[in-house]
Amino acid sequence: MKQIPSSDGGGGGGRAICVQDVMAPRDAVWNQILSLDDYVGKVNKLKECRNYEVKRREDGTWGIKTKMVVGVLPGYSYEYYCDHTYHPEKDSVTWCLDYDKTSDFDDVAGHWHLEDHPTKSKCTRVFYACDIKFKSAVPKPIMNFLTKSALRQATSWVKRESEAKPTATIPEQFAPAFVP
Repeated sequence: MKQIPSSDGGGGGGRAICVQDVMAPRDAVWNQILSLDDYVGKVNKLKECRNYEVKRREDGTWGIKTKMVVGVLPGYSYEYYCDHTYHPEKDSVTWCLDYDKTSDFDDVAGHWHLEDHPTKSKCTRVFYACDIKFKSAVPKPIMNFLTKSALRQATSWVKRESEAKPTATIPEQFAPAFVP
């Protein structure tokens, strides 16, 4: 995990980049990433995660809009609305804020990408990147949590949950349709 503070020293946001190997097939990893409604209890400090729109687009991608609330420290929580795009043909999910809703962050953007491990069978290489920009500077303890703990935990839960359920499959609604 590489954490990069914003150019203002981190008070206005930051960036995380991670590459990790997960000892589970891609379908098991996609099961965890795409099951957004199940994130609470898996992702530390996440208090709410609920899809409010899921639809297949004409280009074969899926739009998934999700409300998320993360409790950082007592008295501090952030509510934000993400607009995810699942690209099944590219083994990727990208996201940004849903700009039709009001979020506590100024901006958020990210990307999950999965590839089969180049040498290990039933192992997935997971690529993750996320950028967060705050509307204003945040107190140092909150910034420390967000840039150290939260960003690290953003990927560790996927490894833990995928390896615990290696036979899981892509959620049914996102699975490729059967073509004879």
